[in-house]
Amino acid sequence: MKHLTRGGQLLSLAAKARWAWLPTRIRAYTHAIFIAFLLLALLVPTWRSGPFTWWPIWPVPARDGHTAALGALALLPGLIATGWLLHRIVERPRRPWRWGRVDIMLPLLGLTLLGLSSLEPALTWRTVAQGIGLGLTWLIYLFLVNERPAIVTPLALVVLTQGAVAVGQFLNQRDLGLRALGELDLDPRLPGTSILWARGTAWLRAYGLTGHPNNLGATLAILILWFLPHLEETRGWRRAGLIVSLSVGCLGLLASFSRASWVAFLVGLALWLRHASRRNGSPWALLLVFGGMLWLYRDLAAARFLSLNIPIEARSVYERLRDGYLALRLVADHPWRGVGLGNYLTVARSLQPDAFVVHNVPLLVAAELGLPGAAMWLWLTLIPLVRRLNVPFAWMAPWLAMHLIGLFDITLWPTTTVRSAIVFAIVIATYAGRLLPGECHADRL
Repeated sequence: MKHLTRGGQLLSLAAKARWAWLPTRIRAYTHAIFIAFLLLALLVPTWRSGPFTWWPIWPVPARDGHTAALGALALLPGLIATGWLLHRIVERPRRPWRWGRVDIMLPLLGLTLLGLSSLEPALTWRTVAQGIGLGLTWLIYLFLVNERPAIVTPLALVVLTQGAVAVGQFLNQRDLGLRALGELDLDPRLPGTSILWARGTAWLRAYGLTGHPNNLGATLAILILWFLPHLEETRGWRRAGLIVSLSVGCLGLLASFSRASWVAFLVGLALWLRHASRRNGSPWALLLVFGGMLWLYRDLAAARFLSLNIPIEARSVYERLRDGYLALRLVADHPWRGVGLGNYLTVARSLQPDAFVVHNVPLLVAAELGLPGAAMWLWLTLIPLVRRLNVPFAWMAPWLAMHLIGLFDITLWPTTTVRSAIVFAIVIATYAGRLLPGECHADRL
């Protein structure tokens, strides 16, 4: 009898050993899919064109009343979630689940619940677009906090690629013909193209592989600042590669001529330089690259800040002021419930036919989610700055820059674009999950 019992135990152990590779393999595949999606989403202008429309499988409603085809690659987030769930089921011993810092996670959860409660339970453009934004934010956030995948190299590749494409567009004053990746047709002579006016002519502002120069500038500004703590702990050729990538990213940021992104980047960099100047000179090198090209095109830069009487700039200022006042009116008319997540433009244009979405995150949140949503946004914004998360204050540069950009633009608000949701989630997860170098040496991003 004892022999039979021992034999059964041996068989059980043999069976376990036979399948011991499964959790590791599933986790590796899931991380690979996550990295692939991260690269794709940050290097494609929109999910309505380029790789996300290849091999169409699912028509979804679009804003103009037509349908947009989602391709097979749009299933990647679902594959990430499925692989992650399978790994959590078969993993032994099972690691504890992490929600991240409560004082960051709770206001994020509050904003999400308020947003979901304002959506109609139907497959409309608004529900799909806002649901994708919220879902991706939570998927990226929780995956980073719990799995801590190796995203430093992929994000460095994103910065390098976006920066290089942006510089090429600016120097050539046209698109680079990257149609397969969804690059937009760019011609400074065509209406609707984002330009600046200097030296008596129209200059194309670089788009990179994004939908607008402001999107490019915000993405590069935040990711470059996010990399600075990693330069502290990187050595050799990896460090040299990071510096090259970030330098090209700085040039791309400059070529975007995004005022809000420039200001936020320089504020964040100044904050970091105060901390890092005694340790290494890499951030100073980035400032030298940015400042050198800024000097070469100083008259173009001045046109963005000083020549506000030029029709292009005057119209931009007028529209922002007009939309700001309109947002305040919507807050006054709908103080507690708001007009609904993603419903701002529809309601605003019922009052002002030529209105645009307000270029201010707190005003947008207050208008769409009411004063409770504004309170949640304020909580989420200020708590990390007040609590400092037990890290040097200079390491808060990406967080500070992200919310500074939010005062002038909504390019990093998670329900705006897929890219916005991903960058927002990376920044939130970095602090909520204590993923900064110096806090988590053994298992960091």
